[in-house]
Amino acid sequence: METYAHFVSKKTNQGIKIFRHHTDFHSINGPGKAIGLVVMMNPGDARPVDDILFSTLENSEYETEEPVLTLPDNTMKKVMRMIREAYDDNGITLPHQYSIHVENIFNIREKDSDKAKRYARSISGINHLMFKSRELLNNYDFVFFAWGKLDIGVERQKDLLTKYPQAIVVKKLNYKGTLMDVSYPVHPLYMKTEYFLKASKDKIMVRLLEEDTNIL
Repeated sequence: METYAHFVSKKTNQGIKIFRHHTDFHSINGPGKAIGLVVMMNPGDARPVDDILFSTLENSEYETEEPVLTLPDNTMKKVMRMIREAYDDNGITLPHQYSIHVENIFNIREKDSDKAKRYARSISGINHLMFKSRELLNNYDFVFFAWGKLDIGVERQKDLLTKYPQAIVVKKLNYKGTLMDVSYPVHPLYMKTEYFLKASKDKIMVRLLEEDTNIL
């Protein structure tokens, strides 16, 4: 899979900060119909592949007009790998071309989750960026929630859980080898793959492909 995203940098009371929204995973054969939705806490250290663009975002106010090719962070890499394994484990073949929507409860780019939460609470006047979200579909083949323990955007968390009652949610936390049952959707980096595969069992739907009437 490849990662594409929109980036916006804004001057805030905490300095120039980068926000990422409308992120997609694309198949290696290119984008296609959106088959899945992944919702996590906030963007980590994934960044544009283009070094000049990234420098511009770091040092000035700027917005990408189109989604740009993005270097995925470790969380994204793990999610992409687990999704592929889940399809195999469920005996389902991924389409030749597809997209997966990636959303976050809030959008500030920050690897340290504690810092990200502080920024989300303290930076004012940019809620349109901090909490921006695309219009989500009703018919994803799968939905995966993995935003961790989070007291920000609580109403949005509740709305998502209500909208997608069949979402894949792992509630067994793996912290330094110690397993704990928790009440919230575990973050991917604190998740054993085996528990994700167990949670995803029978949670991936196979929709009939629409016939292409242009093919003779």
